[in-house]
Amino acid sequence: MKKLTIVEIAKMAGVGTTTVSRYFNGGTLKDETRKKIKKIVEKYDYTPNTFAKALKSTDSRIIGIIVPTLTSYISSRTLMYVDKKLKQNNYETLIMNANFSVDLQLEYLKKLSRLNVDGIILLPTTMNKDFEKTIKGIDVPVVILGQEGEYTYSIEYNDFNAGRDMANFVFASGHKEIAYLGVGEEDVAVGVYRKLGVFQTLEKYNVFPKEIITTFSQQDSYRKVQENIDLLKNTTCLICATDNIAYGAIKALEENGLIVGENYSVAGFGNYESSTLLRSPLTTIDFDVEEAADKTVNILLSILKKEEADIKTLIGYELKTRESVIDLGFNKN
Repeated sequence: MKKLTIVEIAKMAGVGTTTVSRYFNGGTLKDETRKKIKKIVEKYDYTPNTFAKALKSTDSRIIGIIVPTLTSYISSRTLMYVDKKLKQNNYETLIMNANFSVDLQLEYLKKLSRLNVDGIILLPTTMNKDFEKTIKGIDVPVVILGQEGEYTYSIEYNDFNAGRDMANFVFASGHKEIAYLGVGEEDVAVGVYRKLGVFQTLEKYNVFPKEIITTFSQQDSYRKVQENIDLLKNTTCLICATDNIAYGAIKALEENGLIVGENYSVAGFGNYESSTLLRSPLTTIDFDVEEAADKTVNILLSILKKEEADIKTLIGYELKTRESVIDLGFNKN
């Protein structure tokens, strides 16, 4: 049976909808009227939609979160930590999944503002003038996580330095013929800063990586490696922009006789839990996702309390060196 509405309860009780609303809000009613409404509520086991009620109040105690996708390992871990931190501070979350669509992310910013959430946490795939215009045009505080925000509060992973440290490690391991499997520059953090950290560092050693562009999909990285296998056979190491990209790449490489950890090397970024379960555990960058979530929530709460907050915050990382990168210098001795 479909859920009863306040309008239907009012009709059954012979009163107006405002009277029913007063009943649920603890307002003053005649005993006879209160008993009549209570009898109907108990008979049909009616529960008011407290979530919708909260969105209509002055302080909803609800934070909107816009994510690029729910299938991403990083996004799902971030959501888990953000939701936990917000609940500890008596806030609920309203999650909007944009499926990598920039247009949907922009629309969700406006929609969450109309829903009267207290604040918004945005995990964007890119940042451009449209975001600037939209964020400035809504009356809800926004904190960006994972990209650089020039015009609002942002918590950023130190992608350039992470790329630099990975490049230094790969070069120190004796690799001079290197390829890079990255994503397009529309994703500024991964497609620009992370790549720049790798390329600018290697170029100081007169090493110029061969670049292949893919997407964040394992299937696409697998296909791109298959298409460029002849180029990759002239390299000794493939640096991938994410662990997920590395997974697809490894499958394609090994199908073509390039066995990671034996006669070929691969590195990634992200330190997914499954990265340690590969035949040759993956050398990768471990970004502190829990710290990022914690600082994001703390900054948003400070804004809501009208307290000072840092405009830009960088999150730490750790290089995890594992068997997927062969030490060529060691092997030659």
